Amino acid sequence: MTVPAPEAIRALPKVELHLHLETSLRLRRLAERRDAEIDDVPALIADPSKFTGYDRLRRMRYATRAGRVPDALYTAENIEEITFELLLEAAAHELKYVEVRVGGRRGFQLLGTPRLLEAMARARERAAARFGIRSGVIVTIVRERGPEEAEQRVREAVRCRDCGVVGVDLAGDEENYPPGIFSRPLSLAREAGLGVTAHAGEFAGPSSIWTAIYQLGATRIGHGIRAVEDPALLDHLREHRITLEICPTSNLRLGLVPSLASHPLRRLIEHGVPVTINSDDPMLLDTDISREIALVAQALALQDGALTRFMAAAARAAFLPDAERRDLERTVGVAPAR
Repeated sequence: MTVPAPEAIRALPKVELHLHLETSLRLRRLAERRDAEIDDVPALIADPSKFTGYDRLRRMRYATRAGRVPDALYTAENIEEITFELLLEAAAHELKYVEVRVGGRRGFQLLGTPRLLEAMARARERAAARFGIRSGVIVTIVRERGPEEAEQRVREAVRCRDCGVVGVDLAGDEENYPPGIFSRPLSLAREAGLGVTAHAGEFAGPSSIWTAIYQLGATRIGHGIRAVEDPALLDHLREHRITLEICPTSNLRLGLVPSLASHPLRRLIEHGVPVTINSDDPMLLDTDISREIALVAQALALQDGALTRFMAAAARAAFLPDAERRDLERTVGVAPAR
């Protein structure tokens, strides 16, 4: 079986639902381009590969930064620039629609949520006019910061819907901060018409996914690969069309799977669970959406039809009004679902 060539994969019309802005890393790159000085901090001595679970992700991010990004870089102009650059990169991979996650505490605190989201909105408008790429913003809530900050962030997101906010995401340490303590903030998001997604089934088992669905009302799950441990959960995901945002390289780098060939993605597909392919943290992981799709196609020997189905699943799960979702399905080359 011949998998599509890289140039064919790059030309494939795409939709991506799980893409972080990576604010500090992009601001660092922006500063380096301008030859700005960044204060150094002690580098991480321990090898992140020696750690497991969520602690490994924290240490990977710390090791990559190697220094603190000055508060002075958190300006509306810089946020607009790094958002525009992200969308420029996305358009180069034929992304027709992308949902960008933003959740860095420093950006919200230093700029204020309205100014930060307004800056992103200006970048989104420029990118749409110049490249034809459509986008939405997902505000990320970090579990470790507690339900009070989560509620504040959700209320701010609701007030800023005109800036393109389409949903909220619960992320962070899923093992020690269960979804239930965030049920009130997430219910406020749902009541306001925002989509709800949650990182679950990544570092914790199937129960993390079940509670994200029942206690938070999540219609999408970030990662969710451990759903394969529970046949009843697989049935539920399939029957209720709850979509998994799969990020293959992220799963591999974090030691959650030993290889892409052994990734649970094949079992999820065979069970009929809606799955999408995403790049997650492209700068941190040195990847992009085309590379992720190519890796999956090669590892699982997938052909064009399967890759188009990934994009169709992403279009159907996008946090958009029904008419816009159907239009997006047509854009990626499939008939809209009834």
